[in-house]
Amino acid sequence: MSMINLMIDEENELTFQVQIEGTRPGNSKCRLMLESKGMSFAFEGNSSGDEVSVVLPPLDHVLKEGIYDMTLEVVVDDRFFEPLKLQGEFEKRLKVTAEAVTVKVKPRVKTSASLVEVKKKQNHTKVRANNRSINKPSKQAIKENKRKNVVTDQDIYNIIKKLSRSNKKWS
Repeated sequence: MSMINLMIDEENELTFQVQIEGTRPGNSKCRLMLESKGMSFAFEGNSSGDEVSVVLPPLDHVLKEGIYDMTLEVVVDDRFFEPLKLQGEFEKRLKVTAEAVTVKVKPRVKTSASLVEVKKKQNHTKVRANNRSINKPSKQAIKENKRKNVVTDQDIYNIIKKLSRSNKKWS
């Protein structure tokens, strides 16, 4: 018994050379039988002269990969012949797929703070930040700036102060 390799997920075309000899010509039909556990499949052959062509459709939805017995059957008038027995090894075609994988990195938030020294005077308070002196505006000037949506040195100082407190909690 000969072995042929076939693709289970593709169409396969098999061609056989069949010669019928006899005293009188008769009507002949050819088919390929594929036997599986508990099930048999018959595929009709198309003949042209001495050649018979059988097309096997993709069978991956009904068969698993493996080796199956196959028989070429020829029926001439009322006579039945099995001139060829073979085995078909069905495999899936090799398929390679690739996908790009993106890794999401969470951004790290870095906070920093510096020491600020505050010295109070009568109407104005001097604020020292990074060795620079800043004059603190009076309460009246603060109220006017808030109405105008202006960010003052005092607002910046308060932000730095709150950041330095929250930074101590995380340390």
